[in-house]
Amino acid sequence: MLDTAVEVFWRDGFHGASVPDISKATGLSTSSLYNAYDSKLGLFEAALDRYLDVVVGNFMYRPLLEGGAGLQDIEAYLDRLESTVTTAPPRGCLAINTIAEFRDPSPAVAKRTERYREELRAGLRAALNRAVERGEIAAGSVETRLDSLVPIIIAFNLFLTARVPDGETRGLMRAARAVLRG
Repeated sequence: MLDTAVEVFWRDGFHGASVPDISKATGLSTSSLYNAYDSKLGLFEAALDRYLDVVVGNFMYRPLLEGGAGLQDIEAYLDRLESTVTTAPPRGCLAINTIAEFRDPSPAVAKRTERYREELRAGLRAALNRAVERGEIAAGSVETRLDSLVPIIIAFNLFLTARVPDGETRGLMRAARAVLRG
């Protein structure tokens, strides 16, 4: 049920997803949803947690954190990210979409989007530190690379959601690779 709610929010956003739409997609009554999550926002927070744990954590960050290579692990991450350009319809990243959608998020939503950014930095930092150990990059360049890569990755996901032409969107991945290789 929560995975279905993730899909609805990812597709429609928080404001675009109505409780009746979520009820229909999950097969649960509106009262069951409210009994379980107290509110639409409570369900959204649970769905965002699920997305961060499963989609982002397992598919995107875990290989960065636990990889055995340095730059190659980040290249593989960027490849996974770039492969989402062909997703139809393109939907970017639920966490980034949430950052864009909420101009003044509740503390609970802000905490989750902060978690996304912190975990992105931690995964990239781990792989960059392995790159330093392997002699692929200079030791003093890790933070500078992070400060460039994180906003590029966020912009990439925003471009996907906004359906910016593929060439421009892929251009961000070229920029990320240029920063990576320094």
